[in-house]
Amino acid sequence: MLIVSQNKEKVMWFGRAFNALEYAESIYRKGKNEQVRHTICISDGCLEEVAEYESKERCLQVLHDFCEEYKNECYTEEFFDMAAQNTRPGIYSRNGVFEFPEK
Repeated sequence: MLIVSQNKEKVMWFGRAFNALEYAESIYRKGKNEQVRHTICISDGCLEEVAEYESKERCLQVLHDFCEEYKNECYTEEFFDMAAQNTRPGIYSRNGVFEFPEK
């Protein structure tokens, strides 16, 4: 599956280029002011931000939507159909996503 960064400047291949997408919260202090940033990052030993949202809940919803898109993705592969003497695309099963249950 391909992922396009929020600013549309980067395309990544999920499953080959990195290990995980994860929520990250960063707190920046400048004097007495404090700013909280809610981001989704690629995790492959270090974190690289790919999107920023207004809240943790929105980030988690986007991660959930990503999983739903991944589950609904089918893939095709060319195969030779002996009965038709032709090469045809075959559609294979959907991907699975396991979510660990609450306690």
